[in-house]
Amino acid sequence: MAPVYIGLLAGVGCYAALSLKKKFRFDDSLDVIAVHLVGGILGSLLLGLFADKGVNALGADGLFLGGGLRLLGEQGLAVIVTFGFSFTVTYVVATILDRTIGLRVADDDELVGLDQSQHAETAYQ
Repeated sequence: MAPVYIGLLAGVGCYAALSLKKKFRFDDSLDVIAVHLVGGILGSLLLGLFADKGVNALGADGLFLGGGLRLLGEQGLAVIVTFGFSFTVTYVVATILDRTIGLRVADDDELVGLDQSQHAETAYQ
């Protein structure tokens, strides 16, 4: 049942992030932050709570199955390292693109919103 709990909790977290996006009017084309960042972080951390050696004998039990805080800490560290690596590589690539072809879209496209102007998508409105 652990995968079901992880999926449900991560899904609720993604939905909450989508709600915050609407509330604060962020232009997150295709809801990438809510789905991939929030869902990925929650899924990784929740594994540290629900992991079961019965599923993977080479792994470790999560906190809720008596495994202690070690796996949760390792998952947290993995999230931080992954975030740092992803941020650094993205920053370098974005800087190169900005200095060559540019990163900005046209003002009209930005006013309409990138979901609509770039992808013809109008979900969550």
